[in-house]
Amino acid sequence: MTTITLSSKGQLTIPRQLREALGIAAGARLQASIDAHGRLVLVPRRYEPEDLFRHRPPLSRVMSLEEMDQAISAAVASPDP
Repeated sequence: MTTITLSSKGQLTIPRQLREALGIAAGARLQASIDAHGRLVLVPRRYEPEDLFRHRPPLSRVMSLEEMDQAISAAVASPDP
């Protein structure tokens, strides 16, 4: 187990061996919580929610609500393949 020291500014420095094992680098975001035993738990965030859509191609066609309802009805009515 590795000991991490809290600085006077409230900052933690995560040792290199732990950063490498977690695959995190400068600027990485960590989710922090306290578990049922009062322990600080840090979990690396592998992505930001907006990252999921960042490289999505632009929409070429927009469906109306009626078209969406028809497509859903058709999918529900069709037998499973």
